[in-house]
Amino acid sequence: MMNRILPAGLACTLLLTFGCAKKNEFKAPPAPEVTVQHPEQKDVTIYAGFPGRLVAHDDVEIRARVKGFLKTIDFVDGQRVEKGDLLFTIEPEEYEAAVKSAEAKLEQAKASKKLADATLQKNKKAWETKAVSELDVLSAEAEKDSSVAAVMEAQAALDNAKLDLSYTKIHAPMAGRLARRTLSVGNLVGDGASTLLTTLVVEAPIDVFFNIDERTIAPFKREGIRADGTGKKIPPVKLEMADGVLHIEEGRVNYTDPEIDPDTGTLRARAVFENKELHLLPGMYGKILLPKNIKDAILVPDLAVQLDMSGPYVLVVTAENKVESRYITRGALIDASRIVKEGLAADERIIVEGIQRARPGIEVRVATPKQEKENP
Repeated sequence: MMNRILPAGLACTLLLTFGCAKKNEFKAPPAPEVTVQHPEQKDVTIYAGFPGRLVAHDDVEIRARVKGFLKTIDFVDGQRVEKGDLLFTIEPEEYEAAVKSAEAKLEQAKASKKLADATLQKNKKAWETKAVSELDVLSAEAEKDSSVAAVMEAQAALDNAKLDLSYTKIHAPMAGRLARRTLSVGNLVGDGASTLLTTLVVEAPIDVFFNIDERTIAPFKREGIRADGTGKKIPPVKLEMADGVLHIEEGRVNYTDPEIDPDTGTLRARAVFENKELHLLPGMYGKILLPKNIKDAILVPDLAVQLDMSGPYVLVVTAENKVESRYITRGALIDASRIVKEGLAADERIIVEGIQRARPGIEVRVATPKQEKENP
């Protein structure tokens, strides 16, 4: 009897155990959380870069214009000078003597003219009483005219002698920096040629020559912007040095070639910088940054831009909190933001955090942006 009851009790126990257990049901995970923000819309300035070379605004070869021995050198190699500073002296004695000789000849010519004037007046009075012939009067007039020409010739010779004497002192024609001297004191200069003595380089202002491609030029031309002053002025440009540092001054484009080079498809242009602190040197290389203003540009964080086989895109959240892709046309990068040329409206919500948890078509929970939490 006991053998029959035990199995029945065990069966009842098993039935109660399994029959009363809860049914196992699947529960979907919560929607992923993402942070969104609207694109920023504002006026921005972007820069196109063009390699350029720095060239001295002016440079002058200082040469001897008269023959003589170099007497003094009145500067130190590499010295900066002002306009009118004395640079060289050529022995002046020969030219001083030439001036004195020309002065003497001028006085002699003036004396001859004075005598010719007196003779003419005397002959004219004598002609009134027929004491002299008409030929004597004409001869006296010719003598006077000859004496006048002699005075003019003597004066020109004196002026030329004084000019040669002035060339014995060589002054700086403008402010700038001098190269090293090519000769020492005591050398003969100007013997059959104008001897090169040194070179003067104008450091401030300084020019930067660069080439602009045709695609960049076209919008400026359509807007009526020109470098010759007859239209709208080209906006001020910046200069990025070879080490990546931006020069402190802005420059202005004051010249462009009249035609595009057909071999390169570029237009040669020149920008000038004041170079007040003399940080720029001729021969340096840099990059001219040409600005372009964009009105109401749409910007998104560059980290929000994704890339696949179809191109760049951003993930947006619709009004129904569904994720969608927006393929865009990228523009320039400004700090950490990317300009969007096409494909995105200013009122859309783009995902900036939680991108790795979002994919097109799924529903997401929109979190409050950090800046809004910090500034309620």
